[in-house]
Amino acid sequence: MANRRLYRRTKAGITAWQRQDASVPLEYRRVLGVIDGDMHPDSFRARLPFTEVGLSDLLDELVENGFLETVEASEGHDLDFTGNFSLADLRKAAAQ
Repeated sequence: MANRRLYRRTKAGITAWQRQDASVPLEYRRVLGVIDGDMHPDSFRARLPFTEVGLSDLLDELVENGFLETVEASEGHDLDFTGNFSLADLRKAAAQ
């Protein structure tokens, strides 16, 4: 997995989103609005109309301005969802 950074809103980010603060750029508020807990950049790209580079720059700006913070993904985050599968469960489902 290439990117193991996850993003989450800070208190300032939560406040900016909840108040829909007009002094915060609309693009920032759009990103802040889709965050649900710790999120991987791929989750943002699936929900927002930004290029990979554009989103990366925007996320960096949000971190720099204190609206987001980054955390390192741990094994518990299971970013590719493979931890939820077992070979026995897959065989059982295929047999049905």
